[in-house]
Amino acid sequence: MCGAIRGLKLIELFESNWCCGSAGIYNLTQPEMAGQLLERKLDHIERTGATTVATANPGYLLQLVNGARARGLNLRTAHPVTLLAEAYRRES
Repeated sequence: MCGAIRGLKLIELFESNWCCGSAGIYNLTQPEMAGQLLERKLDHIERTGATTVATANPGYLLQLVNGARARGLNLRTAHPVTLLAEAYRRES
């Protein structure tokens, strides 16, 4: 995807393989632990200075959107295909 979007800078997220707390319905059945995982993930995202986070998982997308909103972060969360479509429209 990096080569397909002009000007895109990818920053690998520390502990990117760790869950954000969504994990299916985990955030509903274990809200306290899911909240702790989300806070940890958001801490790592904030440290990158990124303004956009891409994820293909709809549960993660919602979890990150809600967490960022609760923190008052100006963070865009988008599906990678959305980012590609936007880049394509800009190039057309």
